[in-house]
Amino acid sequence: MTSCWGITDGSAGMVSQVRSLALAMGLQAEMKVIALKKPWVFLPNIILGGAMKNLIFKHMVKDMKPLAEPYPDIVISCGRKAALVCAALKRREPKIRAIHIQDPQMPPENFDVVVAMQHDKVEGKNVIKTLFALHNISQEKLEAAHEKFAPVFEDYPKPHIAVLLGGSTNKYKLTTARMTDVIKQLEEVIGKTQGSLLITPSRRTGASNIETLKQAFSGNKRVFVYDGKGQNPYMGMLACADKIIVTNDSVNMMSEAFSTGKPVTIMDLEGHQNTKPYNFGEMIKSRLLITGDEMEKLAQEVRRKLWV
Repeated sequence: MTSCWGITDGSAGMVSQVRSLALAMGLQAEMKVIALKKPWVFLPNIILGGAMKNLIFKHMVKDMKPLAEPYPDIVISCGRKAALVCAALKRREPKIRAIHIQDPQMPPENFDVVVAMQHDKVEGKNVIKTLFALHNISQEKLEAAHEKFAPVFEDYPKPHIAVLLGGSTNKYKLTTARMTDVIKQLEEVIGKTQGSLLITPSRRTGASNIETLKQAFSGNKRVFVYDGKGQNPYMGMLACADKIIVTNDSVNMMSEAFSTGKPVTIMDLEGHQNTKPYNFGEMIKSRLLITGDEMEKLAQEVRRKLWV
C-alpha cells in the first residue's frame, strides 16, 4: 500500500484540501501538523526557494517528532509554511513524491506536482490549475447525507435554503455591526419565501456573533441554526438544500457550495474586499457550476504527472 503524509499548519481549510486530494487519489493521508521556528516563520518562501538544496528541515521545524522516519511514498502539503517542509523532505529523500496545494510562493520545481488555483501566479510544467478549492463533495456523499439528515429537517417547510456562514479571517473582522447586517439580509430572504433557512455558522463566526444570530431567529419555526452541539449537519444541509447561500470570505466554502450543482447565491460581507476569497467570489459568480466529478479528473491528472 502506498503510504502518504499530509502536512499543514493545522488550519481546517488546508487540512480539508489535503485529505480531499488524498482520498480522490485513493490514499489515506496520515496528517502532520507543523510549526516553523524563527526566522523561517517570517521569511518569504521565495527567498529560500533556490537554497532548498542546503536547507535541513530539522532546523526549521519546532517539533520533529511528527516528521520522524520512515518517510512515506507521497507527501501532500498545503499552505506556505508546509511548502517549506515538503520541499525540504523532497530534498532529503528524492524518492518521495511531493505534491503541494496552493501557490508555494517558491519555484514549483521543488515539488513533483503543484495544484494551484487559476488566480495564483505560479506557472510551470508540473503545475495544475483549478478553478476551485479542493473538496470532498461527491454525489454519493450527498445522497448518503440526505438519507441521514432529511428526517432532521422534515419539520421545516420547503424550499430549504442552506446558509453557510463564515466570519473573521486574518484580513477581515466580522464585527457585531457587520453581523447585524448579515442578519438583516437573512431576514429579507426568509421574508420572501415560504420555505426555511438552514444556517450553519463556522468557528470563525465567533461565539458572540453566533449568540446574536440565535437570538435573532429564536422561536422562528422556519429557521434552523446549528448550535455546535451534536453531529455537524454541514453535509446534510448541502444535501437537503434546494438553494444555497454562502458568504464570500472562504474559497473552500464557496467551492463546496458550487460543487453540489445547486443554485448558489454568494453573500458579500460588508467591508470584505480586495482579498483572494472576495476576488474568487467575483470570478465564480459568472462561471459554470462545479461538479464533483472534477475532483476525480484532478486526481487522474496528478497521478499522470507524478508517474511520468
